[in-house]
Amino acid sequence: MPYILKLCYLILSLFLLSCTQNPEPPLRIATNTFPGYEPLYLARSLGYYENTQINLVEMTSASEVIHALRNGTIEGAALTLDETLTLLADDIRLKIILVMDFSNGADVLLTKPEINSLAEIKGKQIAVEYSAVGALLLDAALASAKLSVTDIKVETCLYDNHINCYEENDAVITFEPVRTKLMLKGAKQLFDSSQIPGKIVDVLVVQDAVIKLNSQTIKNLLKGYFRARQYLEKKPEKASEQMALRQGISSHEVISSFNGIELPSLKANRDLLEGSNKLQATASSLMKYLFERELLRKKVDTSNIIDASFLPENSD
Repeated sequence: MPYILKLCYLILSLFLLSCTQNPEPPLRIATNTFPGYEPLYLARSLGYYENTQINLVEMTSASEVIHALRNGTIEGAALTLDETLTLLADDIRLKIILVMDFSNGADVLLTKPEINSLAEIKGKQIAVEYSAVGALLLDAALASAKLSVTDIKVETCLYDNHINCYEENDAVITFEPVRTKLMLKGAKQLFDSSQIPGKIVDVLVVQDAVIKLNSQTIKNLLKGYFRARQYLEKKPEKASEQMALRQGISSHEVISSFNGIELPSLKANRDLLEGSNKLQATASSLMKYLFERELLRKKVDTSNIIDASFLPENSD
């Protein structure tokens, strides 16, 4: 083969090789500490995300996660649906790709032992991470007691300081695993998310801009998640031992912490995100609820905030 043909062949081969070996950029997914998000970390510890571009980022509070999304230092996050709507109202373009859980008692208002009813929180100081979900639960608790925010004193408190804030205030709005830790200290639970069913929903979101850039990586993310969910269902004791290290509670308490959480299956996710598209209806209803109570800056068009195309065919 003449030299010039060999050179052309070599250049062509290198070009084709570069085209077929162009990896997707890193996909950084952030969460704060909450049992409903643990299957992601279980997937990581089981090795399901090895040799992928998935990078799970552990943050201390929902506020920190939201700040990172606003700044574009992460590509996706686990958020409550109301937090997602708050970001959308601020023109942060996101797509919901998964329903992670429904809070059915995991988010709570805890008071000092001497406070026996919601009516008794009038005039008291309540610590809350005043993100959307904290505001939502506080608003609902006050409405249940026929009180308003002017009837109490609000102390801002980030999640990683909830235990100290409980000690320094009359009450705190928190969630698992802090709930379990404070209940062991004698805290009294007077209100929880089971009293506002369907209002607190955790979802996995990604920035619109990375959908095309990270399509395969996003598929790997959800595939690993559902594999971990399957492992959790088949081997709850072994799974809870791994999750206990991150949660900072015992493996038995990890299992108990899931009592107030509903984890939708892959089939349920298809129904929520495709089919009847129940989540879109939930988002629309929640958006109106938040806007009417001035917990949302402006109304949000919820008709195009879901992308179910990354759900795996099966959970294996």
